[in-house]
Amino acid sequence: MDETGYSVSMNRRALILAFIGLPTAARAHSYKQGSIAIGHAWALPSQQSDAQVFFPLVNNGKEADALVGARSNVCTLIELRRNNRYDDPPLTAMPLDPGKPVAMRPTARHLRLMGLSAPLTEGQRFTIILDFLNGGETEVEVYVEQAPGD
Repeated sequence: MDETGYSVSMNRRALILAFIGLPTAARAHSYKQGSIAIGHAWALPSQQSDAQVFFPLVNNGKEADALVGARSNVCTLIELRRNNRYDDPPLTAMPLDPGKPVAMRPTARHLRLMGLSAPLTEGQRFTIILDFLNGGETEVEVYVEQAPGD
C-alpha cells in the first residue's frame, strides 16, 4: 500500500486503464490489434546476445485471447518469459483475459530476444511482429531506452 491507501498493483492497473482512454494523439506510440491494446514497447540496451522487451497489453474484447509468439529481424528467436529464471521453460502463451491488464517489466514478464544480430543501443528503434491466438499479427516499434518513456 502507498500513502493513499491503494495497493501498488491497483495504481498500475489504473495507469494502464487510463492509457486506454487517452486520445490517439496523446498515445502515439501505442497500437491496437482487434480488441487488444498494446502500450509503449521498449527494450533495455544490451551488449550481450540477449535482450528483453516490455509493453502493457489489455484485451478490451469479450473473448479471451493470448500472445502466442513474436519475431523480429534483430534476433534469431523470441521467447515469452514469466521472469528472469532462464532455467525455467519459456511460456507457450501469455493469456489475455477480457478486461485484465497484463504488465511487463524487468525481472518479471517480458519477451526475451535471443541471438541478437548486433547489440541494442540507447536511442535505437526496431520492429517486432506480435502473434495473437485469435487477434492475428501486428507490428510494433520498440524503443531502446533505460526506462519506459526515456
